[in-house]
Amino acid sequence: MDIAGSVALVTGANRGLGRSLAAELVRRGARVYAGARNQGSIDLPGVTPVTLDITDPCSVSSALEAADDITILVNNAGISTGTSILNGDLDAVRREMETHFFGTLSVTRAAAPVIAPTAAAPSSTSSRPCRGWRRPDPARTARRSRRSGR
Repeated sequence: MDIAGSVALVTGANRGLGRSLAAELVRRGARVYAGARNQGSIDLPGVTPVTLDITDPCSVSSALEAADDITILVNNAGISTGTSILNGDLDAVRREMETHFFGTLSVTRAAAPVIAPTAAAPSSTSSRPCRGWRRPDPARTARRSRRSGR
């Protein structure tokens, strides 16, 4: 993929893998918006820092308003509470899910309309099922379940 001339938003770009990815994108000729909860923690030369807390809808909206010309999204932001999903504190597990799943989904959904017009591959926004798809017959599904013992 030719990165030169692209415009990227990297979430969690203030340290670790996100910082490295943002630096590599800059090295390859992309213009980069570097997102982090604390914009002041971004010290990478050649990027445009953007305040972005992926768990805050207002923050996501503001960041995408600032980065309204992106062609690449790198969803890297995350947290690690170290909590066991089996017996750890449920609030900590919930915080990780809010960040890793819903936060990432929120940024993806906000970025999709910005990226879609520049995408090389055609995309469809139709809410109808794919051609040839049929709604499953509940009676047939029940028969299969009884046969398989489910």
